[in-house]
Amino acid sequence: MKRGDDMKRFFLIIAVAGVLANAPVAGAAGLTVVSKFVAGDIPTTPIAAAWNKTKEVVVPMSSQIVAKPRVFDLPKGKSSVRRVSVRSVNNGKAIAFLLEWEDVTENSTVDNPAAYRDAAALEFPLQAGEKKKTHFAMGHEDMTVNMWQWKADLEDGRYKAVPIGASYPGEGQKHSIDTYQGRLYDLPKKQRKGPVEDLIAEGFNTLTLQDSQDVMGKGNWSGGKWRVVLYRSLATKDKEDVAFKKGGRNLIALAIWDGGNLEKDGQKSVTTWHELRVE
Repeated sequence: MKRGDDMKRFFLIIAVAGVLANAPVAGAAGLTVVSKFVAGDIPTTPIAAAWNKTKEVVVPMSSQIVAKPRVFDLPKGKSSVRRVSVRSVNNGKAIAFLLEWEDVTENSTVDNPAAYRDAAALEFPLQAGEKKKTHFAMGHEDMTVNMWQWKADLEDGRYKAVPIGASYPGEGQKHSIDTYQGRLYDLPKKQRKGPVEDLIAEGFNTLTLQDSQDVMGKGNWSGGKWRVVLYRSLATKDKEDVAFKKGGRNLIALAIWDGGNLEKDGQKSVTTWHELRVE
C-alpha cells in the first residue's frame, strides 16, 4: 500500500475515534420498545395526554460515519442529536410512535433546495428477525427496510403545496434528505396526506418513495424540543410495508436530522437495531 493511502487511513481512523469519543455508541446496548395496547383510539398528536401513560425508552444515537456524505464536513464535525425518546401504543388495529429529542432551533421553513430542515425517520426490516443480515442504516441488497420519514417543513398544511415526487414547491424532483432512486421519477404528482413519507431502501443511495403512502404524522416544537408522532394501520395491503401484529416482535432503528447543524442526506444521527414488541 502506498504511503499516501496509509496516511488517508490514519486520518480517517483519527476522525472516527474523535466522533465516537464525543458520542454514545448507538449499539451500546440492546433495548426493547414496547407498543402498549390501549382500548379505543390511539393518540395521533404529540401533545395528547395519553402519551403520559406510556413508558418511554431513551435510545442513544451516534453520527452516521459509514457512507458518504459523512458528518466530518458539518460545522461541529459530528451530528447534533445524542439521544431520542421513544414511546409506542396500539389498539389492535393501528400503531403509533412518539419521538422526542432536544433541538435548540426549529428548522421548519424550507423555501429553496439549499436550506436544511429538521427531520426524523423510523426504520423497520421487512423480514422480521434479520438483525444480523440487514444493515441498520439503510438495509442492503435483498434485505429491504421500510422507512417512515417525517419532515418539519411539511407541517401545518404546507405539505399541500408540495406534491409527492417533489421536496419543494416548484422545484420538480429535487430533494434534501436522502437520494431518491427508482420509481420516484415515474410517479405522477400526487397530493400528500401529511408531513410523512413512506419509503423503502436496499442500501445507501437506494431510497425509494412508495407508490402507496400509508403513514401519517404530526410534529410539534416547543421549549427546545421536538415531539413527533408517526402512525399507521398495524398491517396494510402493500407488500413493501412492514407488518405488525398483536404479540409480534420486530426490529426498529431511528434517524434524526438537525437542520440547524446543516445536516442532510447521510449526515445524521442514527441508532442501531433495537427490539420492538407489540402487546
